[in-house]
Amino acid sequence: MASGALVRADVDAGINLIQALDSKKFEVAAALWLYNSDIESWRMVIAYRGARKDLEKKYLDAAVIVSEWRKSHPDRPILDLSKVRITSADDRLIAGLKVALRVDGVGEVRFSHNTVNGIYVEDALIHRLAA
Repeated sequence: MASGALVRADVDAGINLIQALDSKKFEVAAALWLYNSDIESWRMVIAYRGARKDLEKKYLDAAVIVSEWRKSHPDRPILDLSKVRITSADDRLIAGLKVALRVDGVGEVRFSHNTVNGIYVEDALIHRLAA
């Protein structure tokens, strides 16, 4: 990822990740790119429906899904999990964003310079934020 800039190739690879997770019933409740100005970089956040205690298992599940996608779709890049933070849908930021907006399917909604649940969001590109 380019420092400070969210590039189209990363956005598309992130969308492919969401589609891969959806195809394996990962139960993606939210998916968004979040900008961190302290390190001047973007990171994708994926929130799953389910208990926070399952976080480690979800990372392992996602790694298997990414590996399978790469084998079956060699022509379609998928986002590397090193650029992803997986969390549960009860994450404070996700819960706050769900009060403010809803994005079904896979869209692209920009959300910038707002505070939700006491967390300042400098910039975000939201692909999904389901109830």
